[in-house]
Amino acid sequence: MSESNRLLEPQQAAPPYRKPFALPPHWYHDVSVYEAEAIAVYRNNWLCAGHQSELNNIGDFVRLDFCDESILVVRGRDNVLRAFYNVCQHRGNLLMESGHGSVTHFRCPYHAWTYDLDGTLKGVPLVDKFSEDPRCANRDLKPVALDVWNGFVFVHLGAQPDPLLDFLGPIASILAPYDFGGMTLVEDQTVHLDCNWKAVVDNFSELYHVDYLHPQHKRMVDCHNDLVRLFEGGHTGVEVPGGTVNQKFGVPEVPTDIQAQQLTSLDLDPKDFNGRVLDVREAIQARKRQIGPERGMPYERFTMDQLSDVWQYNLFPNTILSFTPEHCWILRPRPHATDPNQCEFDKISLVRFPQASASAGHKAVLGPASRDGAFSEPSNRPVRDVFGYLAVIQGEKTMTDTIDQDVALLGQVQQGMQSRGFNTVYLNEDDVRIQHFHAELDRRLLASS
Repeated sequence: MSESNRLLEPQQAAPPYRKPFALPPHWYHDVSVYEAEAIAVYRNNWLCAGHQSELNNIGDFVRLDFCDESILVVRGRDNVLRAFYNVCQHRGNLLMESGHGSVTHFRCPYHAWTYDLDGTLKGVPLVDKFSEDPRCANRDLKPVALDVWNGFVFVHLGAQPDPLLDFLGPIASILAPYDFGGMTLVEDQTVHLDCNWKAVVDNFSELYHVDYLHPQHKRMVDCHNDLVRLFEGGHTGVEVPGGTVNQKFGVPEVPTDIQAQQLTSLDLDPKDFNGRVLDVREAIQARKRQIGPERGMPYERFTMDQLSDVWQYNLFPNTILSFTPEHCWILRPRPHATDPNQCEFDKISLVRFPQASASAGHKAVLGPASRDGAFSEPSNRPVRDVFGYLAVIQGEKTMTDTIDQDVALLGQVQQGMQSRGFNTVYLNEDDVRIQHFHAELDRRLLASS
């Protein structure tokens, strides 16, 4: 195992993958594989449905589609979050077309059957036309299991799911200090991609491509001294030193532009680090620890490394969390309803804003790789922005420079997967997180066959 992908806590990890690992291309475009995944994975697994700040008020709802199922999550009049299949129990029409909003009830646009926020059928036009009152015939909305961890809302379409904390395993305690529930939704984007959902997971499961596709990263993180974690159940993590540079490309004499921005945001002078760029990371750590109380930021609960570094944890099957103490991206590819060559890719941006008791005038101190800029705390839930990948390629939309670069390539990957000139996906030991994910996926498919 290379030094850049060393494993910690072997009791939490699967055996290391040292030999080249091959996958058949049809894994990414075959309809039968897609259908098997829908049953073995998406209908029998905890799935991240979003963040609790999307559902602050009574009647707030979000709609999420996974494969061929559509789910509603809503905050009820009793302030309890619930999830239901997004389907009217009369003739099967989808209740809500919108991806999010706020309602006093759910009303089917077809025949106006109306459901309360707890899923109870409460209104049926011309009810006397039915031989039996549908309100007394088990025609309430069909519930879906729901649980919340660290601010993230999860749903499970299975009949008897294991507890969410069992599914998360040690990740729940490892990430507890980040208190994602204390963050706020600031941006909600969905892009339609011409690629399989697994191609997106693969992309965010390795750093092998970073030097070539994301040259800007060498100015803010050190991807060659990352730390990889593998967990039971297909989950993985990578922890990347931030506030520094990639020494593989040499050490500059003065702080990079990104380091300078980080230092300035903390009231440090970048010129003080001329000739000692490798000291910037520790300076960021120490300064955050010092100014946490006055900035209203809970830096005291983080380790020194966490104060500067960028972590990314992938929760099986399709939730990618990329975060610092100040921000988090939820990156989530969702399979298309019928076509394995397409998917929807969500980027939900969260920011931790200073506590109200902090000195006035300080915005959130965004972390080393947030690259979203400084946000003002929104008064309402941001509108979900949905667009096609061509809008990104043509510069009409952006999901940040790094993700834009990924989006521009993934369609080409999918096209190449279907070429007669391509035989296998060939992975090396630096792709250990991809291998771990696919090993778990294969295990699930075999268990359900």
